Amino acid sequence: MSLPPRVLVHETRAARVLPAPSPLHVVAETLDTVRAELRAASRPAADAAVTVDAAGALVVEYVLDPRDAQ
Repeated sequence: MSLPPRVLVHETRAARVLPAPSPLHVVAETLDTVRAELRAASRPAADAAVTVDAAGALVVEYVLDPRDAQ
């Protein structure tokens, strides 16, 4: 049995950063936008990671195909 050919995969890491404090409607709109971008790239919303950085900003990071990056 031979190995399958290697396929080159390119990914782009995207992030959206919201300063603290941010209004709740801005946070919700940001998360909705990220979810829509992931859905358009056929990725689950669970691919996004939400963290708080050292300065207290809310950071939403996710991976997209570079063809989907704008």
